[in-house]
Amino acid sequence: MIELEEAIDLLINSVKSKTETEKLDILSASGRIAAEDVTASFSVPHFPKSGMDGYAVRSQDTRGASEETPIHVQVIGEICAGEFLSVSAKPMTAVRVMTGGLIPEGYDSVIRQEDTDYGKEHVALYEEIRPGQNYCRIGEDIEAGSLVISRHTRLEAGHIGVLASMGIMEIEVFQRLEVGIISTGSELVPLAGSLGKVGVYPSSAYALAAKLKEQGVFVAFMQICPDNPEVFTSMLDQKISQADVIITTGALSVGKKDFLPETLERIGAKRLFHGVNMRPGTPVMASEYKNKLILSLSGYPLAAMVNFQLFFLPVMAKMTGAESLFLKKITGVVVEGRADEAKRRRFVQAFCDEAGVHILEKKDRSSVLSGILSSNCIIDQKQGTVILPGETVEVLYWK
Repeated sequence: MIELEEAIDLLINSVKSKTETEKLDILSASGRIAAEDVTASFSVPHFPKSGMDGYAVRSQDTRGASEETPIHVQVIGEICAGEFLSVSAKPMTAVRVMTGGLIPEGYDSVIRQEDTDYGKEHVALYEEIRPGQNYCRIGEDIEAGSLVISRHTRLEAGHIGVLASMGIMEIEVFQRLEVGIISTGSELVPLAGSLGKVGVYPSSAYALAAKLKEQGVFVAFMQICPDNPEVFTSMLDQKISQADVIITTGALSVGKKDFLPETLERIGAKRLFHGVNMRPGTPVMASEYKNKLILSLSGYPLAAMVNFQLFFLPVMAKMTGAESLFLKKITGVVVEGRADEAKRRRFVQAFCDEAGVHILEKKDRSSVLSGILSSNCIIDQKQGTVILPGETVEVLYWK
């Protein structure tokens, strides 16, 4: 049995980065990994615009303005977003301007309409404003020539919006990671099948597939395999060419039907590790077979999800070059619940919010999946420790 960090090092050193790329339209690229740096070809915005509905003015003309001593200026035009008006600022004049509208040359600020009498030909100003107030300068969002997206960035909604703001329709991305899932267990029944008296639906496989899709990974296949070494070997050999990584669940421990370690060894798979000093998911295993990584997770739903977060995401980070996927710990203070003494390093489900860390009671058993619905993180509990309210803990977000 090895420590978590050693196991992760073995994993990331066993895989290579994907280098193949493709060009996609920006919406299809959401969730994918950028394969190119993107620089701004023009500034955003490319014209000075108003931050709100009001009047474009020269700030110096508002000096001393108040409700008791209003300053009156002439209104020489009106501009809505998308309109152009060729005027230049003159002393003691203003232009009515709507949010997003062009601010004509010479005006350096916008007084909000609530601080005026809403005048049409002349307007009373009730507040002194500073230069640049409510004024969006050229390049305030993005400067021309600046790097806006770096290679190896995982593209999310904000990145897609930035690309659209620059009129970019396509972006080069790395080909997506393809992962296959094989769930072992003679008790497993397809969702369309009948459970009978002792059947179980493959909840772990579907939870893992959903997590993979959230990360922009293509789920190449999902297979159910009975507790039969020959069937597993045939299925693996048939499917392994279809995926970059194979994830298996179940058949890992020391039970009568836990055939996977012996079977993989018999067919010549190179074992990287089997067993990590952690709970849940102690028997997690990793192997190399036909130049592919096989990551074997616990058959228990919660344990499989914890294994996935801790082991697969670093693999994906290495293979895609997206360093943002590497797990990052933060600290938080426990405000509710407790965790009893850990016989070995344990990852405890919790919910973290502005108030602090809330430990979920009786929801951390390996076989219980429903606790994931009310948790958004796991606490890294050191071996031999007890966690009580008021203590500072290390937290890993998984939502």
